[in-house]
Amino acid sequence: MFMNLIRIVLLSVLPGLLWIGLIYRTDRYEPEPKRMIVKAFILGMFAVFPAILIENALYPGSDVLSVIVVAPLIEELLKFLIFMIFFYHHREFDEPLDGIIYACSIALGFATIENVFYVFSAIENNTVYAVAGLRALLSLPGHFLFSALWGYAAGVVKFGLRPGVTLGAGFAAAVLLHAGFNFTATISAFGISVFIFILSLYAWIVFSRHLRELQADSRYRNTDDTQRKTDRKAR
Repeated sequence: MFMNLIRIVLLSVLPGLLWIGLIYRTDRYEPEPKRMIVKAFILGMFAVFPAILIENALYPGSDVLSVIVVAPLIEELLKFLIFMIFFYHHREFDEPLDGIIYACSIALGFATIENVFYVFSAIENNTVYAVAGLRALLSLPGHFLFSALWGYAAGVVKFGLRPGVTLGAGFAAAVLLHAGFNFTATISAFGISVFIFILSLYAWIVFSRHLRELQADSRYRNTDDTQRKTDRKAR
């Protein structure tokens, strides 16, 4: 019994940690301090609980509307508020890519706790491995791909890189993409498969493009390790 519990916890938590490790590796020129990544992840985890309370309070009388409208808006809003309060004005947010790194870290913290709830609820249906596998490949990356849209916008806006990009537009895009992903839960199995494939492919293409753009915009791109360490100590 105890070993089964440990196995389920690992199935719930490890995917989020693996994903955040992969995201962290994309911050190649001036990686954020690990303590900041841990902070973002933990704050994202705690955001799940007010999200549940608010979504229940705003339940519109329809599960479909709750999933497609209320959940995406509240979840992205809470993640975005954490980002703006704790990270946007922080001195470690010193290059455009950091917006995506912190947004993804917060989102993966949120998705990891959400994952724990879903995997444990699958015990009674004996679908733990199926649920854990699907969520590790779809729902967890979905969360950070959504939030990366406003994270990208934050990096661009903070450093004044591209006129026309706004935080509002980035946030709206994240909510819409999140809503579209959740919409798949309300249609047929075939429809879900097709829609998720198209939506996920689009999200990954946009995410990869944004990563490359902001990596190219890094002011640390052409500095050596010694200079980067000097800059960090100066801060």
